[in-house]
Amino acid sequence: MLIAAMPRDAPCSSRSRGCVTFRRCTSCLLLVALLRHVSQDPSFAAPGRNACTRTSSALLERSHLKWGRTRMTRAICRSSTDESEAQEMPQEVKLSSVTQSTVNLVKNIVGAGMLSLPHGVAAVSASPQAVAPSLILTFLAAVFSAYGFVLIAQACEATGESTYTRVWARSISESTKLLPAVACLAKAAIGCISFSMILGDCISLMLAPLNLPAVIASRDAVILLMTIVVLYPLCSMKSFAPLAKFSLLGVLSNFYICAFVVLRCWDHSYQKGGSLLAAAPAAPQFAAPTGAWHTVMSPGLSVLLSILATAFLAHYNAPLFLEQLAPDPKTGKKDKRFVVVSVLGFCTAGLIFSLVMVGGFLTFGSSCMGLILNNYAAIDSLALLARAAIVLSLVTAYPLVFLSLRKQVLEILGSKGADFANQRPRAMTIALLAGVTAVAFKLRNLGVVAALAGASLGTFLVYVAPALMVMGAQRRGLVAQPEGPAGQLARAVQIFLVPLGLGLGVIGCIQCLK
Repeated sequence: MLIAAMPRDAPCSSRSRGCVTFRRCTSCLLLVALLRHVSQDPSFAAPGRNACTRTSSALLERSHLKWGRTRMTRAICRSSTDESEAQEMPQEVKLSSVTQSTVNLVKNIVGAGMLSLPHGVAAVSASPQAVAPSLILTFLAAVFSAYGFVLIAQACEATGESTYTRVWARSISESTKLLPAVACLAKAAIGCISFSMILGDCISLMLAPLNLPAVIASRDAVILLMTIVVLYPLCSMKSFAPLAKFSLLGVLSNFYICAFVVLRCWDHSYQKGGSLLAAAPAAPQFAAPTGAWHTVMSPGLSVLLSILATAFLAHYNAPLFLEQLAPDPKTGKKDKRFVVVSVLGFCTAGLIFSLVMVGGFLTFGSSCMGLILNNYAAIDSLALLARAAIVLSLVTAYPLVFLSLRKQVLEILGSKGADFANQRPRAMTIALLAGVTAVAFKLRNLGVVAALAGASLGTFLVYVAPALMVMGAQRRGLVAQPEGPAGQLARAVQIFLVPLGLGLGVIGCIQCLK
């Protein structure tokens, strides 16, 4: 009877505007009939044109549910045809489990940085004995990086902030917040520069067997063409959501590169008598064993540590990972879960890094280039696939890194920069891409770039800043001072990280600039 009493085409006047006509609002009618039958309330007797509005209002007043009016009407009227209005309605953020957060963290860490690690081992020594201390350093770097990641989360919870720069401002000082902002800006810029360098190197090697003119196939020409034809359109997209579907391909490409490097080390294709040795750009070179102590005391050790700092650098995203991690359902806290995510994520990345580092170094020794894929012959079909895989991974990841660069630039420029970006977004994009491309033209050795970035920026963001922010929060009374043996040990490690990071940064910069 209720359904027959209502006009067939009466529009629903719900504020969500989800139901355009009565014909599309059968769910509203069913809910009205059910509520009338249960409550026998007179206010439900004559729904008329405003059935959805009165139903949702009465339900809110009588049941005391903690739902907002907009969310309630949206739950009732599911048949929305106005996409723009649907996007304006509040949506709950789905938090990530420990497994999901760990996988995302590994995806964030593992990338182009691993391709410079064999060059870092070669900087230590040309002897195969350098492998053992390099693996130990990789493990220690993973542990300390994970600890720094956890420290940033502790500082976020102590200060109530959710960005690296704001946490620094609350825990250290507002006047020096430009320091981490500039470090994050430089890291994003170097990331874009490194991506452009890798694209130029890999694609030019892929085109080498085709004997194309240099104006098309040379490294600089490839960088320029890729920037104009591919990168600029991608970086100008209003939404990067379509690129999300390629995320899995990027992960698979990194695993393929890891497997390829290990395979070429295993099958001895580039060793003496190997089928691909003659076509390699540089023959493998190894030195006689010089003793483990001599290897550990090598000044080039700081270069490897600097490259490791760059490879493990994901700390600017620590606040985001903390925010999106689901709390423990029993305690409602995230601290222990975040520790698990950090340890598993960085140790898994460390395992992948170790395979690439050892496989590449034991294949080419001191001949390892800054980008290990450049060591493999152009006629190597599996190397061709590896270069194609890293190109696909970098092309889909470049806009995201560029977005980080753009945000950091706007944050430093302030309101004037934001106004310019809003009024002339294409000009901002062109200016940033032009600067990145110009630097990529000049730089040739990715290993030096990665080591210098790690020495000057990575050590600060990974070791120094997290320790300072936690100790600053303790000094300001934002979090309790550590107590007991475990607390004192944690305090000692935090104090140790500051001179360690500063020392590695200074020594690494000196070695890279030699």
